[in-house]
Amino acid sequence: MGTGKQVIVIVGISIVATILSAVFHPKRPASYRVSSPEELRWQIQPTEIAALSRDAEILWVDAREREKFEVDHMPGAILLNLGEWGDLMFQHMDTLQGAFERPVVVYCDTESCGKSQEVAKRLRELLGLDPVYVLKGDWRELIPPPES
Repeated sequence: MGTGKQVIVIVGISIVATILSAVFHPKRPASYRVSSPEELRWQIQPTEIAALSRDAEILWVDAREREKFEVDHMPGAILLNLGEWGDLMFQHMDTLQGAFERPVVVYCDTESCGKSQEVAKRLRELLGLDPVYVLKGDWRELIPPPES
């Protein structure tokens, strides 16, 4: 076998071994999704809400399913989920049009919930609302405890 063929065989075996190791190795590093800079730009933590609400009244948008919204939601929030998008957009059009020049914060159940990302993206791109943030954290942290 010539030297060129030997090099090709060795490189091929190395590539196969690398792929198998990456897939099946018991100590491989965890893979996770890295947020794009565009997504990071629009994220807001619960600790940052107070500063945001000092400048203007926030429009809260709940991106969860109707059943969860009816059980509990942010006071004053509107329901705008992906499953009922068309009907809810029509229902809340006056509120959404009044939100120009006001901050909008979209939330759902968990920090990794993709529903709020998609709703926020649609509000920015289809309606031209700006700014539209996605709450990263639990929205329940922002509700004051009931007075005793």
